Amino acid sequence: MNTHPISLHSKAITVFYDGECPICRLEVELYQKYGSTGSIHWEDINVLTDDQLPYQKDRQTLLNRFHMLDSDESWYVGVDAFARIWHELPILRYFAFIFSIPGLRQIAEICYRGFLRWQRRHRKKRHPASI
Repeated sequence: MNTHPISLHSKAITVFYDGECPICRLEVELYQKYGSTGSIHWEDINVLTDDQLPYQKDRQTLLNRFHMLDSDESWYVGVDAFARIWHELPILRYFAFIFSIPGLRQIAEICYRGFLRWQRRHRKKRHPASI
C-alpha cells in the first residue's frame, strides 16, 4: 500500500466522508456550496479503492467516524474534524470556537454519537453483509 495515496494539496485539508449517507452527502454539498475556499479536498470513502485509502486507515475505520487529514498529516476525528473544517469555511469560521467551549463540546459529542448510531443502523440496511 502506498504511504500517501491521496495527494495532499498545499495548505489543504482532506475530508473523508460517507457519500452513501444522505445526511453526510447533504452536509458536504452545503459546505461546498456555501463555503469551501478550495482549501478542502473532499473524498467519498465509498469510491476509493483500497490502494487509495490513507496510510494505516481502513475503510471501516473511516466509515465509523468522520475523519479529516490536515496538510501536516495530523488527523482530526469526529467533533474535532468538524471544528477544523468549520475553521476553513468562511461562512462558519467565526463559529468554530464553539467546539472548544467546555460543555458545548460535550453536547456536540453526544449529538454526534447519536447521529452515528442512526447512521450505522441505516448503513446496515443499505449493506447488511458489510457491518
